[in-house]
Amino acid sequence: MSRKDPLRKGAGEKEDEAHVIVGSYPGTGKIEQVGQGKGEGTTLNLPLPGGSGDYAMRCVFDEVIAPCAQRFKPDIILVSAGYDAHVLDPLAGLQFTAGTYYMLASSIKQLAKELCKGRCVFFLEGGYNLQSLSHSVVDTFRAFLGEPSLAPEFDDPAILYEEPLSKAKQVIQKVKHLHSL
Repeated sequence: MSRKDPLRKGAGEKEDEAHVIVGSYPGTGKIEQVGQGKGEGTTLNLPLPGGSGDYAMRCVFDEVIAPCAQRFKPDIILVSAGYDAHVLDPLAGLQFTAGTYYMLASSIKQLAKELCKGRCVFFLEGGYNLQSLSHSVVDTFRAFLGEPSLAPEFDDPAILYEEPLSKAKQVIQKVKHLHSL
């Protein structure tokens, strides 16, 4: 993370090359905002289209986040774990499920094992639907403990709708091109 305040808007845009910022707050972070000076290329924004869910996030992780982390070789992975992308949450307009968060936590755990001796810290952030927040946090912990997901008990596939996959793939391709991934 930045030696400056890493949580303020614009972190990663200064001339600090010691970190990579991956942002995902609704309505912020344009794809083209990649940092500047010595920090150019260290800010990675992934503005997924509304309605993106499990499949889009798996593609983003596999095609963008993991390769970027492997190139950067962090000493520790710090995760600002927001749960407001859940389909039941009123904020983000996305379709993540407890299963999405389980997949992300499992994948991040594996990435931390490969890159930084398992060093990884999750910080609880947003999430405004208490039911989806609690289910998703439980599944995140289960992933880190190596226990099976409870997503089949938590998630209701009947409330999901078709993801805008072509739009999501366009965003992914643009980010990959911009960051030479």
